[in-house]
Amino acid sequence: MITKNFYDLIDGELNALLLKYKEDAFLKAHKSALNNQKSYALLIWFLDFYAKKSNYVPYITDGDNDSSCDIVFDNTDAQGNKVFYIVQSKWNNAANAEKTTDRGEILKALSDFETLLRGGKKQVNEKLSQKLVELDIHLRHNGDVKFIFLTLSNYIHNADDNIKAFINHQDRTKFEVIDLNRLKVDYIDRKYKQIDPMNPLENDENPEESPVTIDIERMNPKSPNFIKIEKPFEAYVCLLRPKTIFGLFQRYGFSLFYKNVRNPLMRSQFNAEIEKTALEDPAYFWYYNNGITAITYLLPPIRSQAEKVNLTGLQIINGAQTVYSIYRAYKNASHTKRAQMDKEALVTLRLLKSGGKKFDLNVTRFTNSQNPVDDRDFCANDDVQVRLQLASFNSKYWYEKRRGEFRELPIDVTAVSNIIFANVYLAYQLQEPVSVFKNGQRDKNLLFVSHQEHKDGLYEKIFNERTQFEDMLCALHLFVSICKWVGCVFSDTFATNLYHVLALTKITFTKYLKSKYGDSIHVNLKIIRLVEKDEEKNIFKAIRYAMNFFNNHIAIRENDKINSEKLSKLLVNEFFYEKLKKQLEDTDIKVDDIESLADDANIRVSDFLLKYMP
Repeated sequence: MITKNFYDLIDGELNALLLKYKEDAFLKAHKSALNNQKSYALLIWFLDFYAKKSNYVPYITDGDNDSSCDIVFDNTDAQGNKVFYIVQSKWNNAANAEKTTDRGEILKALSDFETLLRGGKKQVNEKLSQKLVELDIHLRHNGDVKFIFLTLSNYIHNADDNIKAFINHQDRTKFEVIDLNRLKVDYIDRKYKQIDPMNPLENDENPEESPVTIDIERMNPKSPNFIKIEKPFEAYVCLLRPKTIFGLFQRYGFSLFYKNVRNPLMRSQFNAEIEKTALEDPAYFWYYNNGITAITYLLPPIRSQAEKVNLTGLQIINGAQTVYSIYRAYKNASHTKRAQMDKEALVTLRLLKSGGKKFDLNVTRFTNSQNPVDDRDFCANDDVQVRLQLASFNSKYWYEKRRGEFRELPIDVTAVSNIIFANVYLAYQLQEPVSVFKNGQRDKNLLFVSHQEHKDGLYEKIFNERTQFEDMLCALHLFVSICKWVGCVFSDTFATNLYHVLALTKITFTKYLKSKYGDSIHVNLKIIRLVEKDEEKNIFKAIRYAMNFFNNHIAIRENDKINSEKLSKLLVNEFFYEKLKKQLEDTDIKVDDIESLADDANIRVSDFLLKYMP
């Protein structure tokens, strides 16, 4: 979903809000001021999306006499602490949405916020005046404050130093920029992945960093509350009540599952069944549910009489659906039903001390083995996987880093498995089509396996700090075009020589585009732009050139028959591909060599795939 398309989507929702609340006094007073109206609508949307507050009236403080401060409201976090949130909204029209955030706007917002903290803002409307009185009392009681600058543009961190100075100067104060890109990522999480994004209107805590206290259930006063495992790593098995699980998720949210291969889904039949059992048959819950497995970095010894345990670095690696379902059931239950749940329902907690990255990964792998889990699922939370997916949201091909990740998709977007992206990148950008083909012959796919686990593991070779989504996207575009040319549907198949053709097109395109536009041309970006502008005529010609080269420069046909032995050597032997590659690199390719090729669709080698399959 490119930025413009997402902007249009959000702007459409803002227009719907303006129509829905057309009788609002502020909107009536600013009929001729589109900027004020849209900024106001953006605040309504923001409150509804993140805070789920459909009644926006008590929170928006804008009035006729001021425009710099849009929302001032307080919220009580999971620990019972009151936090004041102050939000300033900046709407941009479509022409400015793809531009970067004006640094001066953020500096002005910081100045406005500092004025508020000093109590220096005097000329304000009645509603804001009352909120500022409450804010002043809150500050005098040493309360926490968070400022948010909300903008429909893209922030490039050009005011980070100023923000840091502002925060350092103001204790117990936070500042966050919520820009168009952040809104897009959070919107995708909720709408298309069906998981709740991190809420900027909640006081977020990271359980990996913060001390966590949990209550363990004491079933028998005369015996310990747990089973203890001492070697090779300490571990405990204990029981929890629903209120403890509810409290954990209420406080830490989805950050409990950073290391889980599956994020809990907001809606699923499986979750609905867990909720139903917790609400209607709480006494049976322990019998029907496998419980939760968690890892913690610091696991202190637990006394046999203990009813509370203090942990550091808590992560739930199995049981995310259980936690989220209990949270939802408990949240929506009446006071009487909660009491029943806490009396009758029990949940098993397996609490393990971290044994290092490899041990933790293996625990995650094996505790999730009751349902099919691919190797790529265990890499899904790696920084490089997250980075590539975020970059893909600016395209029409979304990078799927775990199976079934996207529950829905926009009409113009296609989800593409990172298996496919890895294949085309390995063949095209890294020039290793033989590795792709040989990997396809194995019983085990090694794309997402470390070389430390298997001598032929490919993960670090493909995914590292040099891996850029634009290079993957370029390779994908060309692979799709090649598949169109030969009349097949692209997939994550390995056993095809089309990856060899894809690799050769990199050399063909590099020579062709540099000959046409000069050595400074960014080849991959140019190819992406040609595809996005639907200018595929010369792309097909360059592909055809590479195919002809493949056909004419490899002595694999004798008397119009395939020499299977030579073809097999080409597909599985790096030496033969390097030899072919060197021949193409030594070939002088001029612009006319590509553009003079016939453009008749009937000339396409529709049986090319069949001829060269081993």
